[in-house]
Order: sequence, then structure tokens, then C-alpha cells
Amino acid sequence: MAITVYDAACTETTKPPKFLLFNDYATTIPSPSPPPLLYLSETFRDNIRSFLRDNAEIEDYTVSCILLGSQASGVVFPLYILDELISDSSPNPLCDSCRCVGWGHHYVSKRRYHMIIPKRDEWNDPLTAKSLKLSSHLMHGLVHCNGFGHLLCINSEDDLSGDQVMDFWNRLCTTLHTRKISLDDTSKKGSMDLRLLHGVAYGRPWFGKWDYMFSNGSFGVRKDEYWRAILTLSSIEVDKIMQDFSGTSKGRVMKIIIGFYRGSTETPLVTLSDLLRFMLDFRSKAPIQRKTAMALIAMSVDPVSYPVLGADENTEVCTSPDQDSDDSGYESGRDTVPDGHYTTMAGIKPPAYESFDDLGRGEHSRWPGRRLNEAAQAVLKVFKEQNSTITRQALREAVRSSIGDTGLIDFLLKHIDKVLIGDQIVQRFNNPKSRMLQFSLRTINSRVLEQERKKKRKLKPLETSEWTSTTPGLSPYDDILYLYQNLLLAYPDSDTYSEASQVILNCKSFVKEWSYQEQNPSTVVSCQVMPDHEDLLRDFTRLLPPGELVVVPENATIRELKSAAEKALRDTYCIMETFEVLEIRNRYLEKLHDDLILGSQGKTEFLVKGFGLDMCTELRYEGGFDDWTVACECGARDDDGERMVACDDCKVWQHTLCNSIDDDEAVPSEFLCNRCIADSSRSKKRNFSIR
Repeated sequence: MAITVYDAACTETTKPPKFLLFNDYATTIPSPSPPPLLYLSETFRDNIRSFLRDNAEIEDYTVSCILLGSQASGVVFPLYILDELISDSSPNPLCDSCRCVGWGHHYVSKRRYHMIIPKRDEWNDPLTAKSLKLSSHLMHGLVHCNGFGHLLCINSEDDLSGDQVMDFWNRLCTTLHTRKISLDDTSKKGSMDLRLLHGVAYGRPWFGKWDYMFSNGSFGVRKDEYWRAILTLSSIEVDKIMQDFSGTSKGRVMKIIIGFYRGSTETPLVTLSDLLRFMLDFRSKAPIQRKTAMALIAMSVDPVSYPVLGADENTEVCTSPDQDSDDSGYESGRDTVPDGHYTTMAGIKPPAYESFDDLGRGEHSRWPGRRLNEAAQAVLKVFKEQNSTITRQALREAVRSSIGDTGLIDFLLKHIDKVLIGDQIVQRFNNPKSRMLQFSLRTINSRVLEQERKKKRKLKPLETSEWTSTTPGLSPYDDILYLYQNLLLAYPDSDTYSEASQVILNCKSFVKEWSYQEQNPSTVVSCQVMPDHEDLLRDFTRLLPPGELVVVPENATIRELKSAAEKALRDTYCIMETFEVLEIRNRYLEKLHDDLILGSQGKTEFLVKGFGLDMCTELRYEGGFDDWTVACECGARDDDGERMVACDDCKVWQHTLCNSIDDDEAVPSEFLCNRCIADSSRSKKRNFSIR
């Protein structure tokens, strides 16, 4: 496939970055075990160095850049890798992500690598300290030199979907031989949390497609509670839902939505999991496929039992001037259904906003409505000059002559099909033949437009749980949102289902682990440092840090393993700058002789003893030098990333929410936990009785 190189990725740089083309045949179907980009045989700390040395162009002392080309999608994008050295003078030497995911007992590593794909309009901007705190990058991953890391953010753009970016991240981790990667799943689609929606539909979060599994829950949620909540919600029978909602104000809408999707497939939709999974698949189909399905189902359903909401015999549809179909695959005429009912806005997406001020507020734009409107007029000018359907790239280039802000242009082209411009609307669609994103200009019938506005004025303000669509299948997102809000978040008269939803929402931490035995089982071994007696007494409440991976020949001796382990440990951890290995033991604590051949042990995990640990440095544990205590009423016994407060009396940390302090509420200057308040009250009563 021909490679499409973004101009911003290859121009206006001090020197052209190196280019790596890879066979990206896993992007169409996400795979938890994708092929690597390259074949590297060492551990992560060595692989990342050779990867940068052989494929990246050094931008400055710490930042490297490499252009990556996907043969499957034809997209080329830059990957920036920042090598951050950790020392006492570093602004943030400890890792908050490690602490929150339960890795606070890990030794502080000497280096960590930030892997960033910026937004397209920021590809020429230099990386700064501020860049490391942004959550708007297409991808930002942080990996410590010991192979443990964190996926900090994933986003998408028109030319790079979230699945494609995530698949690339997965392949990059496989290539470099990372050990474990954690993430906080706060992904949303509109106002829906995907960890709840996909958890019920597929039995796993969206990131579960790449084998990210439950790590730990907030507010004391355990793994068994999480899976029990998933099972409770996913196994609700659809017939039970219909029965529970019958006779309620939402029963009629629920019946229409469920009836449509049940009638759109020959596969029985028995459980809520079956229903949501089919609706999500239905939503991913092209609009013309959904339209065909809607027409077929409408012809086979009794209009008395299956009315089309918001339609009557006098309803008109939006039309284009010529009443013909165009190459977008949308038909401009009426879609007929039994008994003279018509689907409104046939062939054109209903506008979500009537002004650019509304668009700016609804989409959280950083540009005011006046600026958006000025940019939209430039778009209309292009259509008047060319009077044809225009591809996205051609429209973008034409508008750039009058608008210099490419970020504004990209935002407008992404959202302009949701807003009216006078009596016209710009329609954004994928050409079914060329599969290119295109735009066309439509004129909306003024009578229909006025009717739609009158309807909006007559309607009371929509509650979050109301159905905003007029026809099931026309906007599958609205259908899914309605079920999400009324089934998953507010199932009527059922504390069991509401509590199960809250349990799932309280589980955001997920981890994927790569097995080093599978990467190269004959040469990779794990060497875990054994603390001495004083260390055990000092840190008896901490878990032992994980072993460090070491690559040695298959016929190496224990003496050679000692040397390799000492070199690896010194190279990896701040606390081991002068560490010397004295002896190596097996899991049975038996001391191994120096001349013993390693392969004769048949083991891949060993214990290392030595001396020279820097016990005075503050760069010892990723969770910090102090051993602070968490004991919240919800059951949490470790930092889970949620907001906490320490009791001024017992110094124990607890969640603010568990103590009736909202997230937007300031913590009181003096705080006593309920346990200390109760103890103080009992003490006062006891003293009073003595007197």
C-alpha cells in the first residue's frame, strides 16, 4: 500500500528523522499477542537502547524521534522517546503511578522512558516538561528501565483510531520486552464509561481486547467482587427487563428500542450482554448498512405495536435541492414505512446544535463561537467556489489559505456536521467506494427546520435519562445511552444492580503482563535481591521488590551469572550503585557453587545476596521512603489513587468520600476519623463517670 506521510511529520524539522516501515497486519483485528515491530533478544533496559540507537534520530540530549510507517493503514506518524534520568535533583523522582497500582515497593529505577505520539497539530512543537503532563497526546506511555511501566493516555484522530493507536502501543511493548504495563481506565464514549458498558457487554473492559486484566479496585473492591458484579449485570434477562419496565414511564421507549434490535438479527438476544454486544456491533456498521437494516425491519413489523416516535403523516423530511442520491451513499428522498409514517431527517444527520456557541459549549471547545462561525464561513466560501463534494484533505488545504490555526480547522471539520449554518448543513461522511472522508453541502427545507425548532421549544429540558432519538437504529449511540442510563446506572427498584454498577465503576486499574519465559526461556533468568536481617526488621511490612531479569548464555556458570546480575542491578536501580553480589541461592535457599553450570538447575528464578545497598538515599522505593498507613472504612489498605485525608490524631489515611467530603469540597483544616472521634467520646464519658 502507498504510504501517506503527514507533511507536519517530515517538514520544518532540523534534520529528517529516521524511518521504520513495519508490517502492520494486526490493526484491523486487535490482537493481545501481536507480532513485534522488530526482533530484539535482550531485556527491556538493553532493547530500548538498541532500538533508539538503530532506528531513532537524536533531537537533543534526551529526546529521540522515529517515523513509523504502517503498511496496512498507509499512515506515517512520529514517535518521540524522552530518556529521563532520575537523581536526587529530579523534580519528580518517585512514580505516583507505581504507588497507586500497588508497585510502591519497587526500587526506584535510574531511567524512565516517555514514549509519546503528540496530536497531529503539535508534531513540530518541542517536548517540554509541560508535555509530560498533558493527557491530549495520541499516546503517552512511561516505562521504567526495569520493564515495568504505565500507559498514561490514549486518544484518537480522524486518521488514527483508538484501536490502531492501542494496537501499535501493544506491539511496541512486545518488541521491547516490557514486563508489566498498568493503566487507569477512565475511557468514555460521550457520557458513558466504557469500563462499565464493555464490561457488561463483553465481560471485559475496552482494554481487555489487548489482555489488560483487573489489577486492584478503588474503595476496597476485590477481584472476586468485580467479577461477581460483571456476571450479575451481564446475565440479566432481556425478558425480565421488559417485565420490570412494563407500566412505567420508560416502558414504552424500552419496548421500542429492544424490539427493534431483537428484530434486526436472527440470533436470540437473551441477556443484557447479548443485547448490548449486538447494539455496539450495529453501531459500528456503516450508515448505509444501518439504513438498510432499518428499512427491512420496518417492512416486517406491525406499525400498531411498533410505532415510530415523533413521526406522523404530515412530517416532512430534509431534502437536498436535486432530490437525488450522491456518492456518499445517503439517499435524499423519503424512507417510507407502513401506514404513511416517515423517518425524520432521512439521509441527513439531525443537527445537534443550532449555533456555534452551542457547539463550543457542547464539545468543550477552546475557541469561542464567534471564531468557529468565522471559520465555518470560510468553509462555505470553498463550497460556493467549487460547488461539489470535497475530500477532507482538499477542504482542509483550501481553508488553510484563510485560517492559519490548523487545530481550529481540524476541530471544525470534526464537528461541523452537527451544527446548522443558516438553512444549510455541511454533511461529513465516508465514501463507500474510495473509503475517503468527504464533505458535501445540503440545504434544509425551511418549513421542516421551523417545525423542528417548534418541537424543541415545546419540549421541556431533557433529563439525562430521556431518549433523544426519534427512531431506534437511526442513532444507535442514543439507544445505547438510554439503556446505559436507565439499566446500568438506575435500574428501577434494585439496589443489587445499582451496587454492581458502582463496583465496576470503582475498578479502573488494569495490568497486562508479558512472560519473560516465553520471550527467550533458555537465556533469561530472574535474580531477586534478598534483604539482610536489618532490612527485614525495618521494612517487614513491605513486599520484596521483583527480581531483575538477566540474560546469560545457556551454559553459563553461577560465577558468570553473579557478574551479569551485579552489572544489571547496578545499571537499573539508584539504591544499587555500588552493590556487589556475594552469593546466589535457589528457591530452596541452597547456596550454589560458582562453577555449577546454570542449565543443570532447570530454574529461571534465583535469590541474590550481597552488600553495598545505599540505605540512606531517599530514592529507595517508588512509593516513597516513609511507610504510611491506609485503613479506610471501605476496606482499602493501600493507596488506590483516590483522594485521601490523614487523621490528625492516629495519622491513618482514609478516603475523603468515605468521610462525607466530596471531591470538589476542601478538606477541613483539622480532621479526625470516626474511630478517633468514637474513642474520644468514650474517654470523655469514662472521665465524667469517675468524677
